[in-house]
Amino acid sequence: MEQHKQMNRVLEKNERDNMKSFTQLKDVKTLLVEDDAMIRNALSMLFKNKDCCLRVCKNAEQGLQALKEERFDIIICAFRLSDMNGLEFFKLVGNRPANILKILISTYGDRELSSELSRVGVHAFIPKPFSVKQLIHILVQLVEVNQKNQRICVQADSLAEQKY
Repeated sequence: MEQHKQMNRVLEKNERDNMKSFTQLKDVKTLLVEDDAMIRNALSMLFKNKDCCLRVCKNAEQGLQALKEERFDIIICAFRLSDMNGLEFFKLVGNRPANILKILISTYGDRELSSELSRVGVHAFIPKPFSVKQLIHILVQLVEVNQKNQRICVQADSLAEQKY
């Protein structure tokens, strides 16, 4: 009986933590470029159930079109896509818009890939398979760091404008 109560407390804490994490992602617009329909559908349902904004695209061409139509805070892109790989996609995206967070997901990962990630401005690599908890944890961490960096830049800009 005591074990059951402990398990319930752990589950309740995990649910509170998950809700807190999703709360931090409510105002964040995320683009998912993934050719695996199962991953697209699972993340779509999850984000929708948590009232978070996620637009899904099944290939790079659709992803690039989505970027022309909307501004996103985060791009999550699979390495293997039907029309190009994720690194090529991120090269085409470049640094526009500024402060966009780039995440590559893949079952493939080696030294050559990791050196290329930083060269194209990828902020995080998530190996497949991944859990929703891992993904959300990484998203929240990146968003928090990005927000702090933006605040620091804004403060530095406003200090530079002041005359002494």
